[in-house]
This record gives sequence, structure tokens and C-alpha cells, in this order.
Amino acid sequence: MFSGVIYISLTSLVPYILSGDSMVSEGLANASRTLALPFALIFLLPAATSLLKRHIARNRLTKTATFEHLYKMHWLDFEALVGEYYRQKGFNVSQNLNQAPDGGVDIELRKDGELHLVQCKHWKARKVGVKVLRELYGVLLDRQADRMIVVTSGDFTADAISFANAKQFEFINGGKLLKMINETKQVSGNEIAHTPTKTQSPICPRCKSELVLRTAKQGKHRGSSFYGCSSFPNCRYIE
Repeated sequence: MFSGVIYISLTSLVPYILSGDSMVSEGLANASRTLALPFALIFLLPAATSLLKRHIARNRLTKTATFEHLYKMHWLDFEALVGEYYRQKGFNVSQNLNQAPDGGVDIELRKDGELHLVQCKHWKARKVGVKVLRELYGVLLDRQADRMIVVTSGDFTADAISFANAKQFEFINGGKLLKMINETKQVSGNEIAHTPTKTQSPICPRCKSELVLRTAKQGKHRGSSFYGCSSFPNCRYIE
């Protein structure tokens, strides 16, 4: 929308303001019209890039099914995957996909007035330990968040699990993440399967009009259903 405002301003508003008899004014007005499209595209580019990233993340969520898929991902792709999962669960997702790895909170989730913070650990071999949890607990208190969600492609140490007990932590290891993703796919599949489809009406073999279901109101077949031509009385075909 902002890019549209820029385009209209440079093609119409600015030339109108600069309108005059001097060659300088005319030159500036023409320059404004010439630069309108490039400037509009510059402001449109971030929105287009964001849509592309969302499309890629949705495809990745659909295709992710095994630990191997998780392990082969770049850490940025892993964070984008987690963000897309929560986006499909109805959260307002805010994430910075240009930061350095393990640079603090990766994702902010907002829903029903609550703030959830997400830290992603794309670790294949190492387990998330208590040191990481202590640091994140400080962030949780400082941000006054309702929950800190820690997502890892690996697992958590026993000390980390013990430390998080009775605190506002949620742990998601690689196995649980794959299960959550799979459940999301099943829900999407069921919605598609239960989408009602329009049933095609049978066609009259005589005039090619639609046949409609009717009920006999008299005679020996009274109360029985039958198909009759929708062009009745011009066509009296029944079956």
C-alpha cells in the first residue's frame, strides 16, 4: 500500500506542486514521474520478499517428516520452520531471520493477550543444558513473558529438565516437534477431505437440461421420488 502512495505522489502530486512555466520546474516534474516506478518497487520489495519466505516455510513444513530432514536444515531454516508451525496454530509471529545463530530470543508469539518467547537450538548431537536454561529464564523474567518455549532438533539434559520444573518453560525436542508437525498436516488433510463438493445433477438424455428430483403427488406411485426434466412441460422425460 505504501508503495502505491509513493507511486501516485511522484506521478501526480509532486508534478502538480512543481507545475510552472520554468524549465527547471518542468524538468523536476518529469524526473519525478520517471523515478516513480523504481521508488515504488524499492518499497514493494520487502513485502514481496516476506511473502516468498512464508511460501518457502509452508512448503518446508509440509515436507518435514524425519530427523534427517531436521538435521539437514540450516539453522535459519529450522527457525523459519518453527515460526511457520506457530503461525498456522493462530499465533501472531514475529521473528528476525537475519540474526547470528543463538543470538537470544528467536521468535515472539502473541495470542489472546499473552506473550510467548521461543528459543531454537538446531543441535544434532549436543543436548540443551541447564546453563542455557538459566540464561533464558533471566530473559523470561526481564521481558515479563507468559512462557519460554525452547525448541531443539536434539534433546535436553536431565539437569535442564529439573531446573525448568515449576517454571514457565515448555520443552520441545526433535521427536515432539516432528509429532506436532505431523498433527498439523493431519488437521489440514481432514479439512480438505471434509470440504463439501457440489454434486453434479443428472442430465436429461432428450433435451440436455438438468434433471431435478421430484415427488409424485398422485397415482399409484404417490410419495415416490423420481427425476424429471427441469424443462417441463416442454420436455416430459422422467426416470
